[in-house]
Amino acid sequence: MKKIVYIFLTIAIVILFAELFWNRASQDTILSKDIHSLIQQGENQIDLTTLTDFEWIAVNVYGPYTTNEMIEDSMGIQFKGDNGGIDVLEDRFLLVFANEKNALKTAVLSRKYGDYTVKDNKFLIVE
Repeated sequence: MKKIVYIFLTIAIVILFAELFWNRASQDTILSKDIHSLIQQGENQIDLTTLTDFEWIAVNVYGPYTTNEMIEDSMGIQFKGDNGGIDVLEDRFLLVFANEKNALKTAVLSRKYGDYTVKDNKFLIVE
């Protein structure tokens, strides 16, 4: 009987771990630094397809006070992971890369350079 309980607990722990950590969007700090560096060099339009080294099919940028639910609704994906605090902070934007179902990576961007948008896989500074 004890073996069955241990097996059940092990399966429950594995399922809980998978639910909490599987398909979580990780924050890409290197990408954030690269984008900030290009902005400081005067770029106001950045092609994200050449700047990223991972596969993604959708990208969007979100401003201050955006919730995870708003990201999910606008992109039609499941968003788990680090949102960089944009749901409560007004000094940053969040760039979200996704596949068909889930967010893959995020990049937190400082608002000190302006506001941002994404059009045709290009990151744009809105003036």
